[in-house]
Amino acid sequence: MDEHEGDAIPDGAVVVGIGNSDRDAETLTWAGNSAQRSGSPLHILHAHDLSAEMAAIDPVAGNAISLGPDGDLGNAGLLAETLAAARERWPDVPVTGSQPFVRPEQALIDASKNARLVVVGAARVSVLQRFGLGRPSLAAAMHAKCPVVIVPQDSRTDADGPVVVGIDGSAHSAAAAERAFWIADLRRAPLIAIATWNVEVVDGLVVTTPGTDAWIATESKYRAIVDKVVEPLRAKHPDVDATVEVLRSSPAKVFAERSVDAGLIVLGTRGRGGFSGMLLGSVSQQVLETATCPVMLVHAVPAS
Repeated sequence: MDEHEGDAIPDGAVVVGIGNSDRDAETLTWAGNSAQRSGSPLHILHAHDLSAEMAAIDPVAGNAISLGPDGDLGNAGLLAETLAAARERWPDVPVTGSQPFVRPEQALIDASKNARLVVVGAARVSVLQRFGLGRPSLAAAMHAKCPVVIVPQDSRTDADGPVVVGIDGSAHSAAAAERAFWIADLRRAPLIAIATWNVEVVDGLVVTTPGTDAWIATESKYRAIVDKVVEPLRAKHPDVDATVEVLRSSPAKVFAERSVDAGLIVLGTRGRGGFSGMLLGSVSQQVLETATCPVMLVHAVPAS
């Protein structure tokens, strides 16, 4: 085993989970580039669920737990190969790795306690460009103590395109906006702050007609919500070219459409309508199922 394959996770590391899938290369590329831009260590995590291996043994057929080339449990060679490739690709980035024998979701959540960021992948599950979060990815998104980035299959892994952040006045979206500005500043990328609304009632009537007083008043209300969050961040990050958009539409639809050209979408894990017991809001789940660029989820407070 490589001397670094059992290393502890460095504080402030970008942690990327791999699992011997065809999505590992995309996820690793995004994580490695992020670590390089932010000056963070990169930690590659290949968790191995020993209980699943034990449960898969067929006592009749006599199947045995798979061993690596050096007699190690699991695919130890995968981690060693990935570490070597990462060190060659990002020579200025400190790269470590570990292969804990726990469930992948637990390994990711544990890693998030000291990490700057956790990066995981999502698989395409239909021709309609919907993506499925596996158990580890979903658990990390819900319970991680740091921001989590979900990298959809076949998405761009460079930093081209604006950073798009959703703002709705909640504490979670304010935390997302703060992180989005920091990333845009780091990438020298433009930032688009978006607020959406769908059904609004003014003076007892549903607002439907653009240009009317009721429509203008509704847009002004939502713009004020965004400006309250954005203006202090503009002052903190004066080099970021930030624009504000207020749109009448479903938020999931808006962010799915913007993901075609965005470099990153940043969302809070819950919005204004979220219940205190919900760790992942419905909008966040819908965006994760449909977005075609990486999506970052940010908690306002440590997840329980």
